[in-house]
Amino acid sequence: MLKTLFHLSVFVINSSFLCYDQMYLELPMPTKAMENLPFKSRSMFLTIWCLVLQTIYHLVSFLNDIAGSNARAPKKPPVIRKIKDTLFSVAFTAAIYVSLAFWGIYAVDRDLIFPDAVAKVYTPLFNHIMHTTITVFILIELLTSHISYPSRKVGLSALFTFKLLYLTWFFVIYVKTGAWPYPIFDKLNWPARFGFIAVSLYIAFIFYVIGEKINKLVSSSKVTYTNGTTKSKPKKT
Repeated sequence: MLKTLFHLSVFVINSSFLCYDQMYLELPMPTKAMENLPFKSRSMFLTIWCLVLQTIYHLVSFLNDIAGSNARAPKKPPVIRKIKDTLFSVAFTAAIYVSLAFWGIYAVDRDLIFPDAVAKVYTPLFNHIMHTTITVFILIELLTSHISYPSRKVGLSALFTFKLLYLTWFFVIYVKTGAWPYPIFDKLNWPARFGFIAVSLYIAFIFYVIGEKINKLVSSSKVTYTNGTTKSKPKKT
């Protein structure tokens, strides 16, 4: 019951923010051409791609709670459980990457990632919904749920498909508008831009493997009860 409520609550929080953003918030764009981009121009931000992914994941998890299975390793998992577990492998990596990348760059120079014009629209609460709670929620999920990671081939294929789709759109935006979605790219030359992207992809791979390893560790330390709840196994003395 608590797990179902958790998934539903996260879905409501994220989707409410996304709806509010689309209906009421006006974000200044660097160029006029960017104002006509899909999703009220928010489609150019990896942050929004990640938040939409988290929202979808928790909706699928909620549906799995109702009609699927939360068993540790079901022999014949329902389709929705397979989708949920594969989505988790991507959602975990994306959330950790977005949070660490945003707050890391923010600590060095806020204007490179969150200039004053954006900060006036996105209050601290909205900023944390986009860049902080995504990681808090996905870590809670990791520590309290049974996740059956897909094969590394499937998981990494899903992750890099997600990344490739965003990067393709990222460069399409630059070609169409002549401006970069993130100011930090204005400060870099072309070799540095490609280097930044290559390092980002490698870091994403590292985060994927870390998530996979942590999941394996925490899964082995959980006891499942007949009501579906979990609790850490007591340590042997």
